[in-house]
Amino acid sequence: MRLRELAPRFWLLALLLLPLPPPARAEETSAQDVSLGVDWLTRYGYLPPPDPVQAQLQSLEKLRDAVKVMQRFAGLPETGLMDRQTLATMRKPRCSLPDVLGAAGLVRRRRRRYALSGSVWPKRTLTWRVRSFPQSSRLSQETVRTLLSYALAVWGAESGLTFHEVDARHQEPDIHIDFARAYHQDSYPFDGLGGTLAHAFFPGEHPISGDTHFDDEETWTFGSKDGEGTDLFAVAVHEFGHALGLGHSSAPNSIMRPFYQGPVGDPDKYRLSQDDVEGLQQLYGKVPQPPHGKPTRRPLAPPPQPPTPHPDSPAWPIPDRCEGSFDAIANIRGETFFFKGPWFWRLQPSGQLVSPRPARLHRFWEGLPAQVTVVQAAYARHRDGRILLFSGPQFWEFRDRQLDGPARPLTELGLPPGLDVDAVFSWPANGKTYLVRGRSYWRFDEEARRADPGYPRDLSLWEGAPVAPDDVTVSNAGDTYFFKGTQYWRFPKGSVKTEPDSPQPMGPQWLDCPASTSGPHAPKPPKETPGSGACDCQCEINQAAGRPPTPLLLSLLPLLAGGLASRCGGSS
Repeated sequence: MRLRELAPRFWLLALLLLPLPPPARAEETSAQDVSLGVDWLTRYGYLPPPDPVQAQLQSLEKLRDAVKVMQRFAGLPETGLMDRQTLATMRKPRCSLPDVLGAAGLVRRRRRRYALSGSVWPKRTLTWRVRSFPQSSRLSQETVRTLLSYALAVWGAESGLTFHEVDARHQEPDIHIDFARAYHQDSYPFDGLGGTLAHAFFPGEHPISGDTHFDDEETWTFGSKDGEGTDLFAVAVHEFGHALGLGHSSAPNSIMRPFYQGPVGDPDKYRLSQDDVEGLQQLYGKVPQPPHGKPTRRPLAPPPQPPTPHPDSPAWPIPDRCEGSFDAIANIRGETFFFKGPWFWRLQPSGQLVSPRPARLHRFWEGLPAQVTVVQAAYARHRDGRILLFSGPQFWEFRDRQLDGPARPLTELGLPPGLDVDAVFSWPANGKTYLVRGRSYWRFDEEARRADPGYPRDLSLWEGAPVAPDDVTVSNAGDTYFFKGTQYWRFPKGSVKTEPDSPQPMGPQWLDCPASTSGPHAPKPPKETPGSGACDCQCEINQAAGRPPTPLLLSLLPLLAGGLASRCGGSS
């Protein structure tokens, strides 16, 4: 299909899927939400994969129907629109498996709210074994095994199935259980902390049938009083339902709902909902209740207590993210990280916090020296994907979450000896890395691997930027953001001139915090003189070599909306 034939259909689609537009500058983000939403609907079975022969978008009718089915499944108002509530639900931590088993019967959803895979185990006694245990959890191996046995017993009590843990040296188990990371030799790679939590495979004759995998990058807990981490028992009950042949359910109280619902209470007292029982008995038939009630289970150990801190170790109270004044803020592989002392928060590309509670610095960044308790700046290097954390006059390189090599001096990046940084960011307009300190900044050429001559320069060349920012980062849409205190300054993509309404409070926009009229207030940027609606194009232009093309979805929407205001990208 030619582009000019596709454009009207795309624009109509975007108009109908998006709610009424918020302020104009959220337009690109909204387009990205639509793109991510379509990907999500396809991944979890609500939409069939796009036809590779016909390079066209999903039809409007199919998209609306898919959104309505998803909303019905999640218990949301069936608007057919990707509204805020729908997008927020899509961002929740969840099971990796699709919600709709086969997209052919998408609109004619079964009357019953549970789904069945159509496969069952032909025997009534199943064996299981934990092949690998979580590496970063405080749960002991014995506690993990006990919680998993309780989760299996929940299903056994309603089906007549029995489960026995075996030693693989003597018997090949029916169900292998693994804690794995990222890609792990199946079709459902994990995505790190938050996002997808686990998955299991339906019964069958394949070697992987019944196997259950948990994301080892999650913080697996049991009996957590403060809501930290992910409850292993609750997720295990859900996944073992899949291992027995149940799909996802839309019933409000079902453990087979695809989204993580938090702890479910005492494993010894937990019972399945009626919806789960009916689904299980549809597969395995009803079972008479045992005369003595509950099945025998191994005793459940109390949850492990956190280690007692050393008397000389400093106390680190959990900070309030809404107070702002972060040590560092960085866009790392599409997520925004907010660092404060030995803690950090993660904001997903969708705009949803992974958790309102911060994660511990050293539990995530493996190998970071224990004496580093503050990260002053951070960024992801585009040429090789390495992540750099800065503290004092040094920085550390990470390959994913693993430290790769010793500390290195900032002099390698062109800074004078003994100097540290306030902010570091990579600017997509020219591919250069910027290092900010106070009123000055330096520029580093990543391709040539040397500092550019003629620096430092005065930060005032970034018109309207605050002096000594807490940090600077570039959004997925290409806009540059300066942060200081509780406020942020936005520079449109490719521009070195801040938006006229900057600064804005960062809490409501970035951290799910209420708007506040208190707190430090940075000075407003200089007002534009009459007739200065366009930028001063007598600035030094810096052509970006090898700039990647903008994705079609994001580039078409503003053009169809009426064109982009002309701006010149300043060299800085």
